[in-house]
Amino acid sequence: MKRIVVALAFALVVAACTRGVGSKCKGNESVCSDRKSALACQDSVFVQVPCNGPLGCVKMPDRASCDDSIAEDGAPCMASGDEEIACTPDKKRALSCSKNRHFEKILECRGRGGCSLLGQQVSCDTSIASKGDPCKAEGSVSCSEDLKQLIICKDGKFESYRFCRGQYGCHFKGDTPTCDESLSLEGDPCGLPNYYVCSVDGRDELSCQNGVFTKTRTCKKGCQITNRPGRPTDCD
Repeated sequence: MKRIVVALAFALVVAACTRGVGSKCKGNESVCSDRKSALACQDSVFVQVPCNGPLGCVKMPDRASCDDSIAEDGAPCMASGDEEIACTPDKKRALSCSKNRHFEKILECRGRGGCSLLGQQVSCDTSIASKGDPCKAEGSVSCSEDLKQLIICKDGKFESYRFCRGQYGCHFKGDTPTCDESLSLEGDPCGLPNYYVCSVDGRDELSCQNGVFTKTRTCKKGCQITNRPGRPTDCD
């Protein structure tokens, strides 16, 4: 009988010490559940957090150190109070730990450099972007994914800026996105006053007037791009 009581008491102690998803916890308590995941206390219960970064989960004297610098969009995060940022496994998105304790997208990293972490700073190559993508640097420009538009960061999102209908489309001079507007449509937006280009069908000469390309004349023998300084078209 005594052995049964002792065994029962031991089982109760083990059960009390067992920690798992959904079990009760206090404060910012955290423990490693294995090398690639941790249990983090959120709203007084343990939730499982993937630790997919290179350091995995490391047991510390009073907590778990979970490297969640690589994470999926929507995955739980440690929410330890420190800023948590991460890249997706394909390095195409930058994420941040949100108030709801899950990673949320902050940037699309469509450029060659993708997403990488430099200490606690995220490096996200947004030199290639899509309209509607979130952005941080107001006024910065990028090439669209199809390399046919120059898009600009405005009010936290990329939007259309210039149409790059010329031979070279939207391309890069060094690290700077550049738009070939040598062929344009009447009404396309433009920036440099009195800048001359040819219409896409080669029939008309256009110039930049009041922020849009406007027809200046019809070219009887067609409009040709010469790239001469000052007036880069021939219109006869």
